[in-house]
Amino acid sequence: MNYFALICLVFFLSCSAPEKTVNSSSSETPISPEDLLPPPGGEGEIVLNEKREEIQNSKRELAFFQKMSDIPMELFRVYVASDTYKVRQIRGADRIQRKVDDGGDELTKDELKKMDLLNFIDDGYVLIGLNPNSGKLETISFDRRVPRINDVAKIIQNDASRWSYDHITKDGKLQITKFMINYQIRLYPNKTPEEIKQMLKKKK
Repeated sequence: MNYFALICLVFFLSCSAPEKTVNSSSSETPISPEDLLPPPGGEGEIVLNEKREEIQNSKRELAFFQKMSDIPMELFRVYVASDTYKVRQIRGADRIQRKVDDGGDELTKDELKKMDLLNFIDDGYVLIGLNPNSGKLETISFDRRVPRINDVAKIIQNDASRWSYDHITKDGKLQITKFMINYQIRLYPNKTPEEIKQMLKKKK
């Protein structure tokens, strides 16, 4: 669905918008035992953030990060907004890890700033295939769920395409070459209804 067509569709709908602050389990205040949750990837899995720091799953995390995963191929979860880029690796950290890329994360946030027109959450699963010899990206496609907004889908694909990885090999071979990244995108309104109307007129 075209982004501006979607604006027309939801322009008169009311959506509740959460504050632009994002909870994080890496805050300085210790996490109480009552707040701890099982690893979303299953027993024995560790959780890494976008800095490749090991963190604990807890009630302080976004609900998107807290929930248990029932898709074995889901290795990463990514929450992106114009002011936030957070990654949680929920499985396979002993076999593959995403390289830190602060610059790339910032560029993706900047891309979303152009789309901050309304209160909206979109999501999608990206299926990644890596070359078994080089470990570099070989295939990328959407799986299970495709974002409703075409422009968001493009941003997600571009973001996943620029990731690179460190591999822990076994007998000289990569252990993981196919997996999923689960994205959640948050858009915020930064224009008045009248400004949106003017944008739609110019688009026509």
